[in-house]
Amino acid sequence: MAKDRALKSRIINHLVESKLIKPNDKIVVAVSGGMDSMFLLYMLVELQKIWGIELVVGHVNHNIRLNSINDEKFVIEQGKKLNIPVVVKQLNYDDKKPGESTEAWARDNRYTELDLIRKEYNFDKIATGHHSNDQIETLLQRISEKSGIGGLRGIHKQRGRVIRPILAIEKSDIEKVVSDLRIKYVEDETNRNMEIPRNYFRHQIIPQWESLYPNLCKSFQSICDSAAKNQSVIDYFIEELENKIVTEDKDTLANNVVKRINQSSFEKLPGAVKILLIRNIVGKYPWRKYHWIEIDKIIKSAKVGKVYNFNDFEILKDRQDWIIRFKFKVNFKPIIVHLDEAVHCGGYVFNVRKVEKYSFTDNPNVEIINGDEIINKKLVLRSWEDGDSFQPLGMQGKKKISDFLTDKKINQFDKENQLVLTANNEIIWLCGRRISETVKINKDTKHYLELSMNTNVG
Repeated sequence: MAKDRALKSRIINHLVESKLIKPNDKIVVAVSGGMDSMFLLYMLVELQKIWGIELVVGHVNHNIRLNSINDEKFVIEQGKKLNIPVVVKQLNYDDKKPGESTEAWARDNRYTELDLIRKEYNFDKIATGHHSNDQIETLLQRISEKSGIGGLRGIHKQRGRVIRPILAIEKSDIEKVVSDLRIKYVEDETNRNMEIPRNYFRHQIIPQWESLYPNLCKSFQSICDSAAKNQSVIDYFIEELENKIVTEDKDTLANNVVKRINQSSFEKLPGAVKILLIRNIVGKYPWRKYHWIEIDKIIKSAKVGKVYNFNDFEILKDRQDWIIRFKFKVNFKPIIVHLDEAVHCGGYVFNVRKVEKYSFTDNPNVEIINGDEIINKKLVLRSWEDGDSFQPLGMQGKKKISDFLTDKKINQFDKENQLVLTANNEIIWLCGRRISETVKINKDTKHYLELSMNTNVG
């Protein structure tokens, strides 16, 4: 009994020394009702007596199992017993996409709901009950999935607002404290399903392994720490590389950032470095093994002008650059334009206004036209469409918009977001590029109009 009390004190000291929690922190405790999360909750209650931290229990009912309502009721009862507020969030299993992993669906949505609770209470952090044996399971799972160095970093002690205060605590120690303090918990029957890889590792592999190597948890954590150090070195040099060969543009119409990789420099890089560079550019996008495979295929066989789509970003191999942007094609509904009334469209403000005389400007976003040609006509700002044509200034006949943009070597992303201004359905301005011959200034012009599109800074 004295040993168990000493173990509990050691665990509390570990929470203090981990620096993941500070005095007066406000923490959402993720509680499923299982042993690990109930252990975490009780340990944080003990820490609350020392530091005065504020706690709220967050329980997410995935509604996958028929008896999940019993777990929900249990967590609510424990919250009342400990005098800690309990917030329950419900998931709808029918929302899971076909082919999506149940485990991934549950995990992603669980964290989303827990973060909603944190925001509702204006709390600082979310604490989960991952422990040292979970780290072993995670590494074995990732090795089975052929993970690289990044995956071998395992579960992070902290990622954003999420903290894992008991990640260094072994399962055997948790079981001892739970038994000593008679902490109640519920058992998820799916934890015994050996068809689930994690459960097989948990019940068939790890216990026997630990019996031969008592320091197994520490050994696996050492692997995680080593992988993290190596990954930090890789990340540093990839970041330096990005600063040298990647430039950033503003896709003003879509109001988003576009990254350009210099193609000549890119082609000189080893294949693995190319993928790592793209991954670094994409940033916090959830990176999976199939992404590595897809990116590798694109790098090796991409065709100039073709756009390759992913969930949150697109890659285009242009003539001079590889281009990455983070949104799909922007679709604008046609907007009626009135004289001297600003029109907001994406990151631009469009204007048509009267001016006293013609004045030359080399700014492609500002044009002076013959207002006599469009008096009393309906002006509409819209996206260009297949089959659209106009008579570019200086040309005798009409030209298709698609051919004009191709001749000007406009990349596919910019083509998709190109707007036109029409007067009674006739295109008078390929916005930012060329006005129509039909509205050019001549010696008989009496009324001058200025067409402009300026970056929206307000």
